Amino acid sequence: MDIRVLIDEMVRKMGYRTYPGYPDEYIWVDHGDGTGEVIMLLETSDFQKVRDFNSSTSSFAGERFLFILCEATDKEILSYCKAHRITPVVREDVAKMLGRALIDLHLSMKPPRRNIPLERKEDKDFILVYLEEGSNPRYIRPVVSGEAVTNSIGLKADLIFIPYHFFSYSMKVMEGSNVVVKEGNAMVNAVNGRVSKAINGYEVLDSWPTAHRELEPKWEPLPSMERAKRWVSETTESEVVEKSETDAFIVYSRKRVRPLEESIKVSYVNTAYYPIYSSAALVMDGFTGEIKSLSDYI
Repeated sequence: MDIRVLIDEMVRKMGYRTYPGYPDEYIWVDHGDGTGEVIMLLETSDFQKVRDFNSSTSSFAGERFLFILCEATDKEILSYCKAHRITPVVREDVAKMLGRALIDLHLSMKPPRRNIPLERKEDKDFILVYLEEGSNPRYIRPVVSGEAVTNSIGLKADLIFIPYHFFSYSMKVMEGSNVVVKEGNAMVNAVNGRVSKAINGYEVLDSWPTAHRELEPKWEPLPSMERAKRWVSETTESEVVEKSETDAFIVYSRKRVRPLEESIKVSYVNTAYYPIYSSAALVMDGFTGEIKSLSDYI
């Protein structure tokens, strides 16, 4: 019996779900309300693996658990977990939890469920990628037409839709000695995880009738939300120059503008497919018309 299957079953019975996150060797749990947890299975007393777990999940806002499967409990690992907000679960406690899950699984007489994969339906013209809930993301209507792209770059370009998760955010910002509230929107590329300021004024459609390609999401909303929150924090901190005048002088002063980390609130809005046109050499943004590299999107 695969331990991951049992953990999936435990999570499901608690009303939550697991999802494919990065790194994929960890178990990512979504509580459905913007919170969650990540679990690492430690099969050997490998301190470096614990350090890697901490560094790769340090920005994760939810709880982090280390399930220790090996017999010997390394005191150095336990101390490290305590110092880095990781909850260690020793072998005996893991055995009790999994034992209960196995019994519940037997009594329910239902086969264990793994992560529900994204369903794909394809034909020669396009691919539709369905969300787990059974509803499609909507399509952002391209502002630039395929014909305009061909005339601009001189090459026939394929229309590709990239999945993006959209978020709204609010935060309190220190501007000198004053606290002000700022709001905004961010979008996360669900293929490569890159975060950018969200576009606005776009039109969305429930389907796209002409030939196109769609890329499958690799980043789900919960881990994308964490990336958006980190982006908000990193891009907000800056230095501004303020001007003030006296009877004799004009005074310029520099002040740091930085967000109050605990005040940053990020909310999931929706998921939509973003249009780009790709040729063998160039990519044109289907909404802004910018010429970019394919690596900016994939």
